[in-house]
Amino acid sequence: MKSFPLITQNAILKKHRFLELMGDSVKTSRLSMLLIFLLFVGMPLAYASPILHITARTDKPSYFQVETIRVRGKVTLGENPLRGSLVALEVRNESRDIVAVGTSQTNEKGIFAFAFKLSPNTDSQNCTVYVSVRWENQTAANCSTFLVKASGSTRYHESSGNQGIPSSVVISILLVLFGILLMSVLIITIFLFLKLKEIKVKIEPPAPPEKQIDEKHKACMNCGKKFLSIRTFCPYCLTYHGQDGVKKA
Repeated sequence: MKSFPLITQNAILKKHRFLELMGDSVKTSRLSMLLIFLLFVGMPLAYASPILHITARTDKPSYFQVETIRVRGKVTLGENPLRGSLVALEVRNESRDIVAVGTSQTNEKGIFAFAFKLSPNTDSQNCTVYVSVRWENQTAANCSTFLVKASGSTRYHESSGNQGIPSSVVISILLVLFGILLMSVLIITIFLFLKLKEIKVKIEPPAPPEKQIDEKHKACMNCGKKFLSIRTFCPYCLTYHGQDGVKKA
């Protein structure tokens, strides 16, 4: 076996080590380039495709057979409402049988609505509303469950036409009207009482003046007959009284 000097062997080892490091550097640089590509090229592509989403719910959790069932929902693309998209509806009972189908288009706010009635012979059971929408290369779906009440539906149908307004509302309205009527009668009564009192005061003649003491005459201290107080002598017995009406000697 051919041997090399010690200096030559060290040089060969350093060369091999350098080549290994260079190979690792090349691998590392390739991996870095791949990561950079994914970050700056792949991520924008992912953000450029917002997710399609749809929601749906009924206006009530349960219905009678004769009631109208209303479904309302919204379609969004990312965080923005999607207008003009066609939404498909399908209603199935517990036996997975289709009981209603329909389509609706979203408005400018991305909202859609359905209204339908089930068969009067539908039994009391849970039904599920399925809605789906497709936009470009995406599809979204959702569902909502409601209960159909068969018992008492006939009574509800008979009374629904006669009870357009709840009885509590009717009672409240009647009480308010009765209060207004009572207040009006009270006000009119007080007004008429004051008017009659005023008319009575005008019609009644004034009270005669109280009889005043006649100060124009005075009685004679001698004969007792009355004569004008301005006289100093009694015209009947000629008794002198003076200016103050007192008898003089």
